[in-house]
Amino acid sequence: MSSQKESLLIMDDAPGIQKILTNYLQKEFNLEIKNDGMEGMRWLDEGNTADLIIADLNMPNLGGKEFLQTIRASSFYKNIPVVILSAENDSHERIDCLNKGADDFIEKPFNPAEVAAKIRVILRRRKQ
Repeated sequence: MSSQKESLLIMDDAPGIQKILTNYLQKEFNLEIKNDGMEGMRWLDEGNTADLIIADLNMPNLGGKEFLQTIRASSFYKNIPVVILSAENDSHERIDCLNKGADDFIEKPFNPAEVAAKIRVILRRRKQ
């Protein structure tokens, strides 16, 4: 494994979720934390890059699904893997997000070890 840590853009308006993900993922990844999809898009549009994006489904300003549609329509960002987090356990929502281009959908509450494992799998596949 290279010494260069991969970068994650995490967008969630819940401070508790931000803290759990930061505490669990910061040793392994470089993290950029934003409160909503608008902040995330602004950060990307400033020329920053992420190896993977974690987006909450329900955020103010630009929610996870809208963010997903925006990013998948962009020639610059369309290949960045996106994992959607949601307290929504409706399979229709999950299927809709996956059909719109999400690489995975993780229900809250989640086990941070499982989130990290899923991130590693997606990033590993991306390198092949």
